[in-house]
Amino acid sequence: MKILALDTANNSASVAISDGEKILAYKEELRPGMQAETIMPMIETALEEAGLSYTSIDYLAVTNGPGSFTGIRIGLSVAKGILFGTNIKGIAVSNFELSYYRATQQIKNYDKFYIFLNAYRGQLYTQIFDKNSDVSLSSLINYDEAINMLFSQECSIACAGSGLEFIFNYVQHLPNLSLLPRFARVKAMHICKYVYTKLLLKHSLNNIIHPLYIRPPDAKIKLFTT
Repeated sequence: MKILALDTANNSASVAISDGEKILAYKEELRPGMQAETIMPMIETALEEAGLSYTSIDYLAVTNGPGSFTGIRIGLSVAKGILFGTNIKGIAVSNFELSYYRATQQIKNYDKFYIFLNAYRGQLYTQIFDKNSDVSLSSLINYDEAINMLFSQECSIACAGSGLEFIFNYVQHLPNLSLLPRFARVKAMHICKYVYTKLLLKHSLNNIIHPLYIRPPDAKIKLFTT
């Protein structure tokens, strides 16, 4: 099972190719705002390094957000371009589910798991995963709201994600809270491993290559009257 994974939604870019559990190639560009210029050359270089072509790939997985509006559009456009006219199956992976998957490999004892992603402007993208429910809620909140949310819980809770650093000092001593302040950056190699695990367990994955936007766009339509 060969998987091509790419991420451009997080103000950086990375590409990985895996065969089963083995990562065959990994490329990354950490300079912010360089996704459009670097993503296709990175994909081509990764394929060459892995000794594969697009016809050898079974699945293409791409992050669909939340994150940079421009980055999300770049990644999804590239993914759709590759998928068009091929037999590759497309999979969209949210930053929430990827962060949750990685965090729960480390933390097992919880009733609710809070993923906080950096949304800039003093805000956090937040999704709550309930261990006893398939329903999860996402929202855009400020730091104080996130802190109050955690303080209000009496059950066993845990949290992780790139936004955790902004509230860590305020919540680190909560007795019912487990913290995982690592895994701040999304890497395509982890997307490969996540997708492979889900497919192996025959879990459902999102095959609709659409963006996950939570914050409304800054540009607004103005109506003019005469």
